[in-house]
Amino acid sequence: MLITTSCSAVELHQQMGSATAAAELASTAATENPTVVAMGSALADAQATGQSLSSDATVAAATSAALSPTAPVADDFFSLPAAAEAIPYGSVPIDSDRLNIIAALAFDADGNLLAATRAGEIYALPDRDGDGSADETRLIYADDEHALDQVAGLIARGEALILLNGERLSLLRDQDGDGFYESLTHLGEELPADQSPLQASNGIVEAPDGRLFTADINSGEILRIVLRE
Repeated sequence: MLITTSCSAVELHQQMGSATAAAELASTAATENPTVVAMGSALADAQATGQSLSSDATVAAATSAALSPTAPVADDFFSLPAAAEAIPYGSVPIDSDRLNIIAALAFDADGNLLAATRAGEIYALPDRDGDGSADETRLIYADDEHALDQVAGLIARGEALILLNGERLSLLRDQDGDGFYESLTHLGEELPADQSPLQASNGIVEAPDGRLFTADINSGEILRIVLRE
């Protein structure tokens, strides 16, 4: 005989893995112990009820998730502005007598704002504390030999700077990593420029794929600058 009248309900539960097993056990013991039969039937009914409740809960959860509102997806990643104003950020020393005025702005690889003057000086204006104002104005390139003239465009390319100056495209490098640029290379000559420094090529812009473009303001022609290794 597998089960005696001294078995507890806990022991019965451990030996019955499913409602089917409980029913079979109750049938086997029917002629020997009616109490055990009743306990087995009750346990089978409880297990069946639990399975039904679990299934209902699963359906309810799925229905609730389907009916829950989802966050709207914006049409554009950046929202369109409704207004604008100019707030002082920083300044660089200029000298209008020698046409040393701000000619171009760009950001370097570290996110610092750079300002290039027409006469070839380049300044860094970092905002380290993120308060929206420059912490300092630091001269990072002084064109003592007047190698840069008529600066009209500035682009940061990794750790180097590309400048459009007069009829040239020039490259500046910080070879020793001290934050100051000292190595200047001219990449190309005879780019569009007028005789007057105030009428040099109208800036330089970099496309998402790295191509560079400028414009001849006298002819109205848009030019693509080809860089060669």
